[in-house]
Amino acid sequence: MYKRQGLGIELSNWKFALLDAGLLAILVALIAHYAFVRPKDRQIQSMMTALEEARLKAEELARFDSLTGVLSRRAVLEALDEEVERARRHDNGLACLMLDLDRFKTLNDNHGHQFGDKALRRIARVISGLCRTYDHLGRYGGEEFLLILPETRLDAATAIAERVRLAVADTALDRNDERITLSIGVTEWRSDDDGSDTLIAEADWALLEAKAAGRNHVVARRDADPPG
Repeated sequence: MYKRQGLGIELSNWKFALLDAGLLAILVALIAHYAFVRPKDRQIQSMMTALEEARLKAEELARFDSLTGVLSRRAVLEALDEEVERARRHDNGLACLMLDLDRFKTLNDNHGHQFGDKALRRIARVISGLCRTYDHLGRYGGEEFLLILPETRLDAATAIAERVRLAVADTALDRNDERITLSIGVTEWRSDDDGSDTLIAEADWALLEAKAAGRNHVVARRDADPPG
């Protein structure tokens, strides 16, 4: 039998001693693995998690305009492409509004760029407050905004644009009651339209007509000659 004498082991049972030593070596290796390798694995996993979180945060930041908080130009154009495809599949209506602050350069020149930035943020909040949960508002560039209205026909979109125009005109930008107005071009997607580029071009054309009419106007595509 395998007999122990005190703390020793009989020499005739050396095979069992080797077996004990082997088990001990395995145990030491396992301890070393979890003590040294696993923490490194956890560090790598932690770094990978941090990188993924940073990537997601960067993508989220890229989706929104840093000044106004509405969608960025890229994000709102992506949303328009998606809505055009949805309208094409279901024929449930889609309208597009191009909005531009009137005489914004004069506002900047008279009050400074910081005031201009404040005005952009203020107006963006006013427009956002009138949007439905499924609408898409983005900063198209400079003082221009693009508002996408899914499941909306031209008449309803024109009414929404008029509400936006009146709300902005009624908004005081400072304690001195400084105000600014909007010109808005409205268009509706049609089944024979090529896509989002056509919508934007026609909304922009209607916006130019609104500017030419004296600013602070809403012009729908049917009221303007479409671009050739």
